[in-house]
Amino acid sequence: MEPTHLKRLAFIKYLFNIGLYQSYQPEPFCGIAILSFHDSVELFLQLCLDELSINVTNKENERLTFTGYWSKIEEKVKPLSQKTSMNRLNTARNGFKHHGNIPSKLDIETFRATTNAFFTENCKLIFDIDFAEVSLIDAIKFDRTRETLKQAKLNFEKGRKIECLRDIILSFRYLLIDYEQSKINRFDQSPFFSSKFIPNPPNQFLKSSEDTILKQWANSVKESFGEVQDVLKILFLGIDYRKYMKYRSIIQPMTVNLSVDGKSCEAIVLGEISLKKEDLDFCIDFIIESSLKLQEFDFEINKPNLPI
Repeated sequence: MEPTHLKRLAFIKYLFNIGLYQSYQPEPFCGIAILSFHDSVELFLQLCLDELSINVTNKENERLTFTGYWSKIEEKVKPLSQKTSMNRLNTARNGFKHHGNIPSKLDIETFRATTNAFFTENCKLIFDIDFAEVSLIDAIKFDRTRETLKQAKLNFEKGRKIECLRDIILSFRYLLIDYEQSKINRFDQSPFFSSKFIPNPPNQFLKSSEDTILKQWANSVKESFGEVQDVLKILFLGIDYRKYMKYRSIIQPMTVNLSVDGKSCEAIVLGEISLKKEDLDFCIDFIIESSLKLQEFDFEINKPNLPI
């Protein structure tokens, strides 16, 4: 399969996953999922034409309807499955988009199941790839983030949940570090660092019990400022903060300390690690989405060679 086709297939799955997330919202907000489901299926059908080298003239393309893709594809392979279900999806989508007929929660649940079945059954037929294995990880341009995220999936498949959670944490940490490092100016300052470093009080001036209390207070202030900096950095980078908080709740049983040079780490288990497949999928999708968010508008810091 061509790399460009694989990347398009990965985007289709990402769009489908957006629909999955939308489908679990309460009524009437879950109705928007029908658009994501329909768009992901239509993009899949268009990709099938390209993968099977089915030529469609401009005149034919103008007249090609959602259901018209099936007859074109059937000229090359056996009929795609879930055709009747996808016709219902198309009808419901047109009614929603053009006539304001909001689908019910039951309708959305049905379309969620049938759309998932459509991809599961037809992806293997056309591309000889399990839809569950399709991922946008390869679209991440940050090497350490991409490779560590792949390692997290591998560790989970082998039942190594502690190592998997460690790699999830490292992957997101690497993403922030590597992106921020690429924006350091000639003064070694980051545009995403929200405040100046707060040093610890000098120990030689802290001898009495009152001084010890002062040191504890200063350390508490320093820790609080560090937490504020972390939150502001997430907001400055345009990362979805609500998803970030869910990500934090998943990684809560572990903390990872990186060395100063970032080449070694220490994972500390704080509680029971019961990492589920849906938790792993959420974290992977969150990190991918965060990476693509940073990649969609990237820029270079001008570092003129001027005397300081």
